[in-house]
Amino acid sequence: MARWIIKENDADIALMAKTLKISPILCEILANRGIRTKNTAIKYLHPNISFMHDIAAMADVEKACGIIREGIGKGQKFCIYGDYDVDGVSSTVILHKTLLKLGADSRYYIPHREKEGYGLNIAAIEKLAAEVDVLITVDNGIAAMAEVARAKELGLVVIIIDHHEPPYLEEGGERVEQLPPADAIIDPKRADCPYPFKEMSAAGIVYKFAKYLHEAFGMEFAEEPEFLTFAAIAAFCDVVDLIDENRIITANGLALLRQQAFGNIGLKALVKARNLEYNKMDAFDIGFIIGPCINATGRLESAEIAVGLFLCEDETEADALAARLVELNNERKELTAKFAEETIAKMADVEDKVLVVYQPNMHESIAGIVAGRVKDALNRPAIVFAKSGEIAKGSARSIEAYNIFEEMQKQKDLFIRFGGHKMAAGASLSIENIDALRQRLNETCTLIDEDFVPIIYIEKELALDDITYELAESLQTLAPFGKANKQPVFVTREVFTEGVEIIGQSGTTLRLGFRCESGWRLRAVAFKSVEKFQAMLAKSYSEEVCKGFAMGRIRNLAVKMDIAYHIEINTYNGNSSLQLRIVDFEF
Repeated sequence: MARWIIKENDADIALMAKTLKISPILCEILANRGIRTKNTAIKYLHPNISFMHDIAAMADVEKACGIIREGIGKGQKFCIYGDYDVDGVSSTVILHKTLLKLGADSRYYIPHREKEGYGLNIAAIEKLAAEVDVLITVDNGIAAMAEVARAKELGLVVIIIDHHEPPYLEEGGERVEQLPPADAIIDPKRADCPYPFKEMSAAGIVYKFAKYLHEAFGMEFAEEPEFLTFAAIAAFCDVVDLIDENRIITANGLALLRQQAFGNIGLKALVKARNLEYNKMDAFDIGFIIGPCINATGRLESAEIAVGLFLCEDETEADALAARLVELNNERKELTAKFAEETIAKMADVEDKVLVVYQPNMHESIAGIVAGRVKDALNRPAIVFAKSGEIAKGSARSIEAYNIFEEMQKQKDLFIRFGGHKMAAGASLSIENIDALRQRLNETCTLIDEDFVPIIYIEKELALDDITYELAESLQTLAPFGKANKQPVFVTREVFTEGVEIIGQSGTTLRLGFRCESGWRLRAVAFKSVEKFQAMLAKSYSEEVCKGFAMGRIRNLAVKMDIAYHIEINTYNGNSSLQLRIVDFEF
């Protein structure tokens, strides 16, 4: 059972409502999220591009611009060294198009996931050094000490554009940041960077840098809608905090996507291939339908297919490439389902607090997805490794109470390569070191039993009569939802169901009805909840009632429940209605 924690604040809600001219419930949510002043509330409720910070404040932006200007003037050759995930692909597309427009001789290089792994590698650098003059990394590079040093030895000018945590050494009980010897390093997470917002995706930084370059070169930034859309897609898929500039980027990028204002033939082909309706697209469509198709190319073939799609200018070619992305994603889904189920079953009875599992027959590209599924199912930090040649490569996913990056960083002597952040990390190591990693992480783990219980944070307790269509509409002003800006959850206690039935092809979804005190009836759905409902039913009702419900003969159950839920507007066949989406319940 999850813990329900109702958020508390000491804000003057009545004054906020009067000042902002919005509902007290909306004000309660804002206050719960630390939004207490009129200016911060306005910026949150109206995430306008004009509210973004000046990227000139980011360390080395001016220096990087100068290097690019000088390189173009000298006729030097540029190479963008990207990454094979959505953030890396989007960053590569944005910067490559920008450099071409500025008159640069630009090409791009995406490492092969299996053959080369994440980030810079010496072999690629030595090959590129014979062909180009300026190497620009995007979504990688901040931890590539030896690789950047080798690039400099070979005479390359190196610019790093990254958003990951810089590595550090422990000296005298203090952390000493270690930066690669690049000519310019744009990363808001570097210790000496004064930029006020640190949590952007790489594509968000590249989008802002592209804008800065256009202004510096005196060019119109006509590509802004397209680049902003890609930055939004990257932010959703890289699961960055949807606050501050990320909220501005995702809100505006999603609006442009819905308006079809992005002007990219390849992206339009992919939307068409997934049969999505532009005016209904939301964070889910991007994060769970569009994003996985882009990621699938880097997982099962090469992410250069995805980059090629978004640089494509021929509709027929774009349709073919988009179809290939969908095909690869279907293959990826089959692999993921098989190994996620197998790994969860394998680890279900393991008592370790930090789960470390080696799956030698699993495709290394799905390690991160499988780790995420294991973490979600067992609510423990999970690291899943696969065999890659003679070594193991893997991904880690964590729970809120455990900083997986810092804990793995303490064991860095075991790794061949390592990088990441608080909630996720990637690593490669010798196969014989896997068990040592498992032992060390569990020996030093300070998690307690309470940390493993999922937490549902509740915005406010409501009566059913408080729930109106107008409230549901006002809650949409808080979207888009995601990490650090979760869709609001409310709770109502001691309400009676007025009918419960099992729906859906899979038979795992409940449809419930509730009668408000005023007599008005509210509909609700609860996905993947039938098994839990039936287990609770068996404790309180006769076997005959339980069997009748399971067979669909009994639907008029009046069960007294506490429910935690989202308030939504459900649109079907052009008709809209108020609906609760239940996330948890107790009899």
